[in-house]
Amino acid sequence: MKVLKKFLFLLVALMLVLVGCTMTNPSLRDTWLNAVNQTSSEAKLTLSADVNVDGMNLTNEQKKIAELFEAGFVIEQKAQDEQNAYVKITANNDKPLRDLGVWTSKEKAAAEMLVKENVMYFKTSADPFFFKVDMDEMNDQDFNMQSQYELQKKVMEFMKGEFKSYISQFNYEIPKLQDLGFKTIETPAGKEDVLKVKYELGINEVLDFAEYTVDNLANYDRLDVFVKEFAGFMPAEIQPTEAELTTAVTEAKTQLGQFKTTLGGMTKESLEAMIGKDIDFKIATEVGISKKKYIASEDTVINIGIKDPATGKSGSAVIKATSLVWNVNGNVKLPEVKDAVNVTEYEKDLNKVRSLSDDTPLKKLFMQEFNASFTIGETFAMLGSDFKELDAAPYIKDGSTMVPVAVIGEWLDSDTKWDGKTNQVTMKIKDTEIKLTLGSKEAYVNGNKVIMHTAAESVNGRTFVPVAFIAKELGAKSDYNSETQEVKIYFE
Repeated sequence: MKVLKKFLFLLVALMLVLVGCTMTNPSLRDTWLNAVNQTSSEAKLTLSADVNVDGMNLTNEQKKIAELFEAGFVIEQKAQDEQNAYVKITANNDKPLRDLGVWTSKEKAAAEMLVKENVMYFKTSADPFFFKVDMDEMNDQDFNMQSQYELQKKVMEFMKGEFKSYISQFNYEIPKLQDLGFKTIETPAGKEDVLKVKYELGINEVLDFAEYTVDNLANYDRLDVFVKEFAGFMPAEIQPTEAELTTAVTEAKTQLGQFKTTLGGMTKESLEAMIGKDIDFKIATEVGISKKKYIASEDTVINIGIKDPATGKSGSAVIKATSLVWNVNGNVKLPEVKDAVNVTEYEKDLNKVRSLSDDTPLKKLFMQEFNASFTIGETFAMLGSDFKELDAAPYIKDGSTMVPVAVIGEWLDSDTKWDGKTNQVTMKIKDTEIKLTLGSKEAYVNGNKVIMHTAAESVNGRTFVPVAFIAKELGAKSDYNSETQEVKIYFE
């Protein structure tokens, strides 16, 4: 519970800090406040990162990833309202992904996601259809939760109100903010006149902004109210008490005050001395503000450089982001979904996953759910993406790695039965039926006798069998790492 409460408070505090980071100047406050009431819009963002890898000891995979980010991505967004939106991300150059074998489709590498109220759809450009996820189907019934969709709406409405309250009192003055006058920009909706403003931030300016934000947050008179009201969205079973939240807020404010003191005496030179590196850092941003006071364009360049004066080794990066926003509060149309399959159909059906094209990276993602790992002597396992506690730990006997058969059956959604009179365990997974008898090396697979290397036996009421046997009969493979003592069962 203590860890959960700390996580909750850190999350809330981080949200407010991030909100603070979006603020630029009192003269622009109306623009940010106006953004809260913005319902629909369309946008396009181009993002790239040119990393200087000279002299850096990078693997081939890391170099390819650097190439991918250097070419950049195009991110297209459409929003009808807070609950209905679409985003598409396209790699400008997918050759690095092809070189790594991650992308093999003839289509250019891209991914799409569409949210329609409580239903999410996603696909890559290699997929012939969308995969559908119903958020309400993902509710944790143990917590007696309300609809995920309804909860999401309440949280977003709450955050909008808190955003307004916080931004209204955030009065940071950006130094050397330049008014460039009105200029014309070109969007897919046509030409638009916008007021251009520009600012540049170096390390000292960033440190000054961080000091102001931390101090502002520590003295924000609604912080305790915000934390307590936000905690109210948590399931009652795990909600911290009001006294616990009050204590957490008080401690956090004290820590923020201490952090503010540290930042107050910090400069570029002292930061460099502290980390033992020379730092070059600058953010240059040019924003276009529409006559209706919303951000219509933004061009940002971030230069980062680090040098070790002792060795002469250095690294640098240039991050560029260019965006356009149009059709604000207009009639935005989202793409239609003509063909979609429920993702739950693939979570437990190996044959369906195998039927997917090898070109789609989602196939590899789904296949991860059909990987299981155990560790000798440890009472836990990873079944796909789920953590599972065990009644008894895997072990080695007569050269065989023994694993609990019922846990594997549960992982693969099988029907497992125990007959106390005959000491037999029967497990049926799809078209494969396996019968085991405690103390015997004989097993029957679909009626055919198979001899195991080591007899099935019971430990703490759980039947254990050799992993090599169970993997082979299920059409899977198994690996054992003697260094980590990890046992893996996986399908291909």
